[in-house]
Amino acid sequence: MSIPFFNIGKNPKKNKIIVFANQKGGCGKTTNCVMFADLLVQNFHHRLVMLDADPQRSIVKKHEQDLERWPQLKPLYQVVPCTQLNSESDTQNLIRAMRNEDFDFVIDTPGSLTLQGLLPLVFEADAVIVPIQLEKTSINSTTSFIEMCAMVAKENGGDKLPDFYFLPNQFNKNWGRKAELTEQQTFLDYFAKLGTVLPKVPNSAEIQRYSTLYLTDKQHEIIGRPYGMLHDCIYNKNKAA
Repeated sequence: MSIPFFNIGKNPKKNKIIVFANQKGGCGKTTNCVMFADLLVQNFHHRLVMLDADPQRSIVKKHEQDLERWPQLKPLYQVVPCTQLNSESDTQNLIRAMRNEDFDFVIDTPGSLTLQGLLPLVFEADAVIVPIQLEKTSINSTTSFIEMCAMVAKENGGDKLPDFYFLPNQFNKNWGRKAELTEQQTFLDYFAKLGTVLPKVPNSAEIQRYSTLYLTDKQHEIIGRPYGMLHDCIYNKNKAA
């Protein structure tokens, strides 16, 4: 894979671009992307468009199924397939177009770094949420993803990483020997030096029943703490400063 060179942070920001990214498939990107978008609209009344950049179009298909199943419900947001991550220039054009809008964008990305336009999007985003599972394969893949971003930043003449938010999810508190739990915490401490580590999202059948049209009270109870913290970090950062 060649390293892209691009202008980082050159687009004027008047809205939020929120990206869910990791090069590990099955780490919870799509599920948490949808549920966080649900929360932004349902609970915080933000206006947004969901961009599904995963070639599998999981969110587009899920949204169509949800609309068919619950035709009486008004959609929380529009879901649009995104095909503009194949090249750096396509992504830059997409970013400029997004920055001209007065609503936010939540973007689900592919579980791969092979698309040349993915990293420019990651660096332009106001927040990059990195879902992880606390098992070795996911942790190693996440570490490789962060190292690639660090290399790209260095090649572009800087060392500033995007605003990373690490979201441990599908978490089972009863899993893991003492040594494994210690190793997990070591990695979380490492990620905390690179960004913000959010509270864990537990493994739950209720989470797997997610919809693009609503959040249930039980789902809100489960994700309220980590997602609430994530919302405050993204939208209240300037106030906190």
